[in-house]
Amino acid sequence: MTDFSNIFLISDMDGTLINSKSQISTINKYALNEFTKAGGTFAVATGRTLHSCKQYIPELPINAPSIFYNGTILQDTNNNVVLKTLSLQTKILFNFLKQCLIHCPNTCIELHTKDTFHIITKEEFDDPVIKRENLSYIRSNLDDLYDLDILKVQFYTTNTHTISWLHNFAKSMEMDKIAKYFTSWSSYFELIPKNASKGIMLDNLRKMPMYKDKIFIAVGDFDNDIEMLLFADYGIAAQNATQNLKQVADIIGVSCDEHLLFHVINKIIPNLDKLMITTLQTA
Repeated sequence: MTDFSNIFLISDMDGTLINSKSQISTINKYALNEFTKAGGTFAVATGRTLHSCKQYIPELPINAPSIFYNGTILQDTNNNVVLKTLSLQTKILFNFLKQCLIHCPNTCIELHTKDTFHIITKEEFDDPVIKRENLSYIRSNLDDLYDLDILKVQFYTTNTHTISWLHNFAKSMEMDKIAKYFTSWSSYFELIPKNASKGIMLDNLRKMPMYKDKIFIAVGDFDNDIEMLLFADYGIAAQNATQNLKQVADIIGVSCDEHLLFHVINKIIPNLDKLMITTLQTA
């Protein structure tokens, strides 16, 4: 068995560890269990909340702090301890959201806190994932949430023009002073604190004494994984990843529907030096 004691493997969830059927394959779970038994360190880095991961986390041999809300929470899931949080500046954010409620009312707008999330839009526009995964939330008025620490704001819409409008409007409202904003999936527009990202939280992990000598390998599929792959020693993109992510990745793996984590653990990690030489030769 390969010795993985020097490896810290961190993976995005949807479109990476989780396949297109919203499942973690038995083959991926087997590979991860064998990886950690052989000394490997494993964590996830996701835009999801810990609550929305509840059906998946018990199935995974996570043995290191994981990243949630696209980099605004670092949490030890085994001991249920939050190690670090980052929040958005409220005044600028709320001015932006008030205008969004007027100009793009046919969206689902979620404001996420450490413990739950609030929806400030009408039920008819709710993200179908909320019902499908039975997520608990609070429907609220925006003005009632001013004193909360908002970790992430998420817009859901099936209208691609609305996504483009949100990008342009956020720029015009100078949201970049307090936030990073991006499309995290084809139907999602998100805002997180300016000093937050999966990559920055990965760097926090790297600075912890128990992980400082580890080789960090990050796996992802979407643009919100770009910084994470750049901060890692090796960045691996799924075959189904966006072109932007593939451009920064060191290695392209198989798709999420072909047991990507099994492929990473059994095909890529044992052959990293050979694969990197091939990549350099073909670049």
